[in-house]
Amino acid sequence: MPIAIAGAVLLPLALGMPVAFAGEEIKRGAVHFADGDLTHRLPSPDTEEMAGLTETLNRMAAQLDERIKTVFQQRNELEAVLSSMLEGVIAVDRNERIINMNPAAGRMFDCDPAKVQGRNIQEVVRNLAIQRFVTRVLTTSEAISDDFILYRAEERTLNIHSSPLYDAGSVQIGALLVMNDVTQLRHLENVRRDFVANVSHEIKTPLTAIKGFVETLQQGTVEDKAEQERFLGIVLKHVNRLGAILEDLLALSRMEQENGTEEVCLSMGRIKEVIQTAIQVCQPKAAARGITISTDAAEDLTANLDATLLEQAFVNLIDNAVKYSDDGSQVRITAAQERREVTIMFADQGSGIPNKHLPRLFERFYRVDKARSRKLGGTGLGLAIVKHIAQAHRGRVTVASDPGKGSTFTIILPREVPA
Repeated sequence: MPIAIAGAVLLPLALGMPVAFAGEEIKRGAVHFADGDLTHRLPSPDTEEMAGLTETLNRMAAQLDERIKTVFQQRNELEAVLSSMLEGVIAVDRNERIINMNPAAGRMFDCDPAKVQGRNIQEVVRNLAIQRFVTRVLTTSEAISDDFILYRAEERTLNIHSSPLYDAGSVQIGALLVMNDVTQLRHLENVRRDFVANVSHEIKTPLTAIKGFVETLQQGTVEDKAEQERFLGIVLKHVNRLGAILEDLLALSRMEQENGTEEVCLSMGRIKEVIQTAIQVCQPKAAARGITISTDAAEDLTANLDATLLEQAFVNLIDNAVKYSDDGSQVRITAAQERREVTIMFADQGSGIPNKHLPRLFERFYRVDKARSRKLGGTGLGLAIVKHIAQAHRGRVTVASDPGKGSTFTIILPREVPA
C-alpha cells in the first residue's frame, strides 16, 4: 500500500519535470529574443507539444531577424541616396517639425542634420519667405515651387520644389522640400537676356541711322554735293561699325567652340615678341594723342601660347587703355614670371572704373559709360574676347581700378599647360 501511494505521488512529478524544464528553456530563449538576439535558437524538447512550440518560436525569430535586416538595409540605402544628392532635401510633419534632412540641405542652411530632427523648421531656416512657403505647402497640399534668396557668406538663389508627404496608408503626414542651388543658372539666364537686348540695340542703332540717311539721299532732297558726301560718310561709318560688331561676335563664337573642343594649339613662345607686335598695331592711334606706350618684359620670358590669339587680346587691352587715357599720358605694360605663372599687366592713367562695375566688366556689351564707349567706337565685345582668349590659354584675366587714377588689366597664363 505505501508503495502504491508513493507511485501515485511520484508519477505526476516525473511526468511534469520535462515540461518544467522545457518551460525554463523557452523562458530563457524569450529573454534572448527580447534583448534583440534573434539568432538564438531554442533546443527541441522531447515532448511533441513543446517541440511544436519551440519550432514556432524559432521560426518567428528567424522571420523577425530577416525583416529587421531588410528594414535596416532599406534605411541605409535611403540614407546613402540622400547623402549623395546635390539637392537639399527636408521632410517636415504637419506641425512643421523636421522629420529628416540630408547633408546638402544642412550645408545650405549651415546646420547639422543630425541635431535638427524633431525641431520646428522655423528654428532652423531663418528665412521668412521660406517659412511662409512651408506653411502654404502644408495648407494647400499641392506641389508648388518658387525661387528664394539666401544671404550668408554670399547671395545665393535656391529653387524649392515641394510636394505632399504621404504614409503607407496614403494619409498626408507632412511635406517634402527639394532644394536646388540655381544661383549660376539664374545669373546665366540674366546674362542671356541682357545679351539679346544689347545685341539687338547695338545692331538696330546703326541700321536705323543707315536707313534714315539712305532714304534722305534717295528722295533727292539733298542737292549739295558736300552734304551728300557727308551723309555717305556717316552711312559708311555705321556700316563699318556693324561689320566690327559682327566680326567680334564671330570671333567670340569661334573661341567658344575651340575652347569646348580643345582645338586651340599652344606652343612655347616669347611674351615680349607678342607685346611688341600688339604695340605696333596700336602705336599710330596713341601717337596721335601724345600717349606713350612703354614695356618692361624680359627677352627670355616664355609661355605656352597661340601668338595670333594672344596678340588680339593684347591689342584689345592696349586699345582700351589708349581710348580711356588722357592726352599726353602713359600706358605701361609689364610682364613677369611669378612661380609657375606669367603675368602681363596693362596699366593706364585714365579716369578709372567704379568698383560696382568691375564684376560685370567682361560680359558682352557691358559698358561703364555707354555714350562715351559708342563715341569712341567700341563694340562692347573687346573685353569679352580678352576673357575667352585667356581661358583658351588655360589662364584668366583680372582688373583692378582706382577711380580718377587709372586701371590695370592683368592676363595670367600658366607657363606650361597640362597635357
